[in-house]
Amino acid sequence: MRLPQLQITSQTAILGIRTEWGARTIRSERAEVEVHTDRPPTEAQSYKPVMTIDQSATWDAINGGRPEGLAKRLMSQTTSYVAQHIASVNEKWRSIGDLANNKANPIPDLAYASITRQRPALPVFGPASRLNTKVSFEVRKPDIEVKPWKVSIDVEPHRKPDIQFTPGKVRYTMERYPKVTVTPPPIVDLMV
Repeated sequence: MRLPQLQITSQTAILGIRTEWGARTIRSERAEVEVHTDRPPTEAQSYKPVMTIDQSATWDAINGGRPEGLAKRLMSQTTSYVAQHIASVNEKWRSIGDLANNKANPIPDLAYASITRQRPALPVFGPASRLNTKVSFEVRKPDIEVKPWKVSIDVEPHRKPDIQFTPGKVRYTMERYPKVTVTPPPIVDLMV
């Protein structure tokens, strides 16, 4: 035989919590700022630009330039012309002296070539060019000296800032109450 039993059930409570943030407002007027600067003392030293014109190559092309330069140029060219003339004379006499390879008489041909040849002209003047005249400029930077100066800054605040704070809220609600249910056993006749 079974004995009757009590049945007990419980239900937990549920709390609801709602929060709202607090609000903060700050208002402040702008401060007045005054800045005074003095003009800094400056000293500047400037220099005149220098222009240099070199026309020596131009005068060499027009009239040969200075006599020293002309004589130097002629002397330096003369050695190369003498070397060329010696080389041509050697070649001429080699061709005359080479009897084994010459079938015809080379003397009339060489005589005609020496009569009709153009004599090389010694260049007395310098080369003509538009770049003969050289112009150069020399520009110096100015010397600038700036002495330190003072800056005065005055700040005048109007008043303290206005700070307002609205506190937040916290609300508690009981969404479900706790409950305990006790169920008694049915009445049973034990005598049976």
